[in-house]
Amino acid sequence: MRLQTIDGETATLRAEIAALPKRLAALETRLAAEGSAVEDAAKALKDEEALKRRLESDLKDLQQKIAKLRDQMSNVKTNEEYRAFQHEIEFGEAEIKKIEDSELEGMERAEQLAQKRKAAESELADSTKAVEIEKEDARAESAEQQKKLQELTKRRAKERAVVPEELLRIYDRVSSSARVTGIAYAQGQRCMGCHMGLRPQMWNQIRDGEIMTCESCGRLLFYDASREPKPLAVVEKPKKRAKKVREAGVE
Repeated sequence: MRLQTIDGETATLRAEIAALPKRLAALETRLAAEGSAVEDAAKALKDEEALKRRLESDLKDLQQKIAKLRDQMSNVKTNEEYRAFQHEIEFGEAEIKKIEDSELEGMERAEQLAQKRKAAESELADSTKAVEIEKEDARAESAEQQKKLQELTKRRAKERAVVPEELLRIYDRVSSSARVTGIAYAQGQRCMGCHMGLRPQMWNQIRDGEIMTCESCGRLLFYDASREPKPLAVVEKPKKRAKKVREAGVE
């Protein structure tokens, strides 16, 4: 029973140790995702700034073109040429209006992107600090777990040394299966490991202290009278009081 307790604690501890790298990997994945968010925000802001420069260049080109057209208008000879220049100038001014509107929209987007990048950088900085703390805690926890595992390994070897070889062989065979536990207690003429019933003769032998194996699951069975449910106390019903009968005409 002590060996099974130690093996259970060891299995739980090994599972916790095995889960630690996955936990750390999840933290790194979270940081990587937040780092990507910062990079994406920075790239979007950079693209917006590049678009702003292109719009400024286009605006400058249009302004120069309109100025040149106005200079040329002073030398036109006919109304038709004048209207052609005027039409081209109006078209250029309309394009300038579109560019100016785009610049205003770009300024709003750039402001939002700058705020988004700042928030992402702040979140990444906070997460980095938190992850470093968690890593430090995990390293301390891992060291403590390894120490506890060494202690359990020593205790396990000590307990195995005093278990009879035949019982140990049965215990190892059963506990290595999916059932996990190698022993179970018997109660109410049942194996409490698989909950299957026991033959009356086997039940009596187990109660007499004999170590036997369950015919259904193979576990080593033991009996502990203290585990048996206590019989329910019999509650006596209060007696009914006899009714007083008055006899008519009797003094």
